[in-house]
Amino acid sequence: MARTSPTARAVTALAAALALTGCSDDGTPSPTPTQSSGTAASTPAPSTQSPTTPAPTGTAAPTGTASPSGSASPSASASPSGTAPVPAGFSLKKVSSKGFPTLGGDIGAIGGVRVGRHPGYDRVVWEFPGTGRPALQVQYVDQPLADGSGDVVTVRGDAYLEVLVSSVGIPPANAPRPGSASAASLAGTVVAEALPVYGGFEAVGQTFVGVRDHKRPFRVTLLRNPTRLVVDIWSG
Repeated sequence: MARTSPTARAVTALAAALALTGCSDDGTPSPTPTQSSGTAASTPAPSTQSPTTPAPTGTAAPTGTASPSGSASPSASASPSGTAPVPAGFSLKKVSSKGFPTLGGDIGAIGGVRVGRHPGYDRVVWEFPGTGRPALQVQYVDQPLADGSGDVVTVRGDAYLEVLVSSVGIPPANAPRPGSASAASLAGTVVAEALPVYGGFEAVGQTFVGVRDHKRPFRVTLLRNPTRLVVDIWSG
């Protein structure tokens, strides 16, 4: 993946705080990136709805486009497993910020991860100490490979979501590496493993989510205060 130089990225860094939805104590997301190979839509202020309420329709359009208000298509699509219809906003398509891999705002060097269960979907949340608006890309990959080295990353699961987010810094020499999402939080979910973000290659942090059984539709949102990147994975 072609990357801009650190100097060029600093000049083109996006400045705006974005918000991500989280598990249990994170509110329901506002619309963010387009759920497709297209670009990200603008993000309104995060909602304060209960995290256990049904998934909102204003996240990402499975058709690959978003309305001017960022709302999703009202129709649902068939589940890949044939078990239940997938609500609008969830898709198997790549989600990418506009202009990615052009770097976004500074979000810090480390993103701790947690997982939570919700009706119809399971939620993976990375929380960052910085306040910048990150650029991101989320997609299924055939094999989890480390950015830069190309080494295989060991991730439990049957399908792999690669999550790229920028701009991340260099962790302090004495900074402990966060652990993966706890086994207790993964129990009963479709998430087999979720890894944290710890620094990155050319200011882009990389992490993976191992998904059980097969590729499942997902959606991506952002929240601010604190900065959080959220991936919801359909469990129906």
